[in-house]
Amino acid sequence: MFKNKLMVLLCLVFMVSACSQSDETTTENKGNSGGKAVKLTFTEPARLLSVAPLYVAIEQGFFEEEGIEAEIVSGGGGAQVIASVLSGEAQFAVSGPRSMFTPLDKGEDLLAIQSLNSALTYQISLSKQYQKKKSVSKDSSFENRVASLSGATIGTNLVGDSGDVYTRYLMQLHGVDPDTLKTVKLAGDGSKIGGMQEGIVDGGIASPPMGLQAESKDVGEIVINTSEEPMYGNMVWEAVFAKKEYLEENHETSLKVVRAIGKGMEFTRNNPREAAESIVSYFDGIDVDILEESIIGLKDTFKGYGEMNQEAWDNAQDPLVEFGKLSGVSTKQDTTEDVIWTNSYIEEAFKK
Repeated sequence: MFKNKLMVLLCLVFMVSACSQSDETTTENKGNSGGKAVKLTFTEPARLLSVAPLYVAIEQGFFEEEGIEAEIVSGGGGAQVIASVLSGEAQFAVSGPRSMFTPLDKGEDLLAIQSLNSALTYQISLSKQYQKKKSVSKDSSFENRVASLSGATIGTNLVGDSGDVYTRYLMQLHGVDPDTLKTVKLAGDGSKIGGMQEGIVDGGIASPPMGLQAESKDVGEIVINTSEEPMYGNMVWEAVFAKKEYLEENHETSLKVVRAIGKGMEFTRNNPREAAESIVSYFDGIDVDILEESIIGLKDTFKGYGEMNQEAWDNAQDPLVEFGKLSGVSTKQDTTEDVIWTNSYIEEAFKK
């Protein structure tokens, strides 16, 4: 009887030990051991060219080099991004800072470890008819171009979205009443271009390549690059973030993610044509030449390996708080380094 109990106890000890070893291998060690790659899911609000370095890192094999099999779940906006990360369906989010602020306000422990862009990437395109009406063009002074938004009806993905908020704040900065702007929900680049063509809207707010597409169809032209505004020229945009608990428990994997994306940023910046060709399948119906030209326009925002600074976080947060009724962001977060963001993963991943 005693011998039987002893055998059962030994079997249980062996099973627990085996399970513990299996769990450890699954999280951190498979990528280094030459075995199966670590599978990671990234969630993004929509397919965005400002996120190009992530796509390039996948297509150029930078994740594979790190022993990571990366999958992207796209769509659903910022709310879906947060739901996916908090539920554990995705390990990492790539989205504008606004996606972080509301859950942070509710006590969620999130941390940004990289920013794919060092500036706001939105462009405001205006139809040919509206430019004629306002006597404004891309060659007008910046003040006049911003002033031309007074009385405009502009298409955006969602009324009150980040494009809407940052445009209104831009107008306010330059003494133009933001309430004189009317925004209309036109999701997707095609809808905005079609809206301009039909005279439903006077223009559209979007990140590239929408503006160049409008120009190629002779519907309108890019009149404002929001990064021309100094405040928006130093801004966290399309941040890579995750739950702090996950980052702490999977430190080595997180370093590999930062390293792969950092290489993607460097490659995209230095090889815009090759980058465009490698990710053209991500953007159905868009000509590779337009993608290349858009990437060239964005390349200065793919700065370094994605390092951030406190001012860039303040510049992202302040307009959202100022227009809290639209954005849903009412509380200012502490933007001191190592609170909601850190460069430590980049510094460790790329240390010489």
